Amino acid sequence: MLTDLREALRQLRKAPGITTTAVITLALGIGATTAIFTLVHQVMLKSLPVTKPDELWRIGDKLRCCNWGGYTQGDDGDFSLFSWEAYKNFRAHTPEFTDLAALQAGNAPLGVRRAGSNVQADTRNGQFVSGSFFRTFGVHAWIGRLMTDADDQEGAPPVAVMSYHIWKEKYASDPSMVGASYLINGHPFTLIGVAVPGFYGAKLAGWGMPDFWIPLTTELLIDGETARLKRPNGNFLDLIGRVRPGVNPKSLEAELKVEFHDWLASHVPDMEPGEKQLWQQQTLHIIPGGAGVAAMRDQYEDGLKLLLIAAGCVLLVACANLANLMLARGLKDRAQTSLRVALGASRGRLIRKVLVESVLLAMTGAVLGIGVAYAGTRLILSLAFQIGGPNNYVPIEATPSWPVLLFTPCLKTGDPALLQ
Repeated sequence: MLTDLREALRQLRKAPGITTTAVITLALGIGATTAIFTLVHQVMLKSLPVTKPDELWRIGDKLRCCNWGGYTQGDDGDFSLFSWEAYKNFRAHTPEFTDLAALQAGNAPLGVRRAGSNVQADTRNGQFVSGSFFRTFGVHAWIGRLMTDADDQEGAPPVAVMSYHIWKEKYASDPSMVGASYLINGHPFTLIGVAVPGFYGAKLAGWGMPDFWIPLTTELLIDGETARLKRPNGNFLDLIGRVRPGVNPKSLEAELKVEFHDWLASHVPDMEPGEKQLWQQQTLHIIPGGAGVAAMRDQYEDGLKLLLIAAGCVLLVACANLANLMLARGLKDRAQTSLRVALGASRGRLIRKVLVESVLLAMTGAVLGIGVAYAGTRLILSLAFQIGGPNNYVPIEATPSWPVLLFTPCLKTGDPALLQ
């Protein structure tokens, strides 16, 4: 095999034009496909970086933003956003959930500066979450601690948790921030911890990812008279729960529907005349919540599918062109092949020689293709996603992950057969 490898290297050096063309063709074809698959994996296939994502279920199967008032929702009556009171009702009466988390469907603009500092406040994205939020997802703190139910009580000292991305990119990983007091929209908060790297929250979108998570009860402090927390028909929360092992999702959905109708029935006197006619038609559904509230998937799914098909076609065309190139090279070397046969070379020996050359070309093209994939992913991120201003970033890693790197050899191993 070492002899075949040295012979393959010598033959490729003797034909630099063909070798360069083949490697560039493979690198571009594999790189483009891998770049698109990186985005497909991150946006459409990847679960949240949390503990046992398969145990998470979301109450509601539609994406709604960001506030829905009233006791009816949508033309079909399919509830997906809920009020604080409805959330507490589900949490108290559904033992099938080991934990149930609520998170604000949108985000809250925050002005943040350190207490005692005279510098201008930074504008950051905030998100109100329940005290059970981090525990439900099994997320731990990078430094400090994360909020608990005790922090999400009216009258509790206001606290906040910062995302690792902002802590590193905007605050230079300053550990002194944890435990310090900050003014958030003019109110004193204590920063109690930083979330782990890679956790961007439970709602992945192409813009407005949260920099800070703050307890839901502090909405009364931040929003004052416009706060929705005390309004039973102020629906602004997405709900995701961790279900006990062995629970049947269909049975759970049926139970939640009964609980929800009972809760709606208790508010019939508060309803508008139109709502009183429609409240019995309201319903809800549950869907797997391992990917969180997949706003980004819903927004970019069709475009990514189209890009993946296009990239696959580009790879097939590249392989077909390369196969023709290698066939032409084989015809050119017919005299040499005939001489090898005359000297006693077996058919297997000749096939192995050609195969080693093809695999060497494919491996070289695949290695360069990873670099093309990395650059292509960053280019697509900058062109296709809504990144505007210092507070908007996309929760996607441009570096191909291990599943993607395993996908690349699958593309590569198909090339030698095509080359023959």
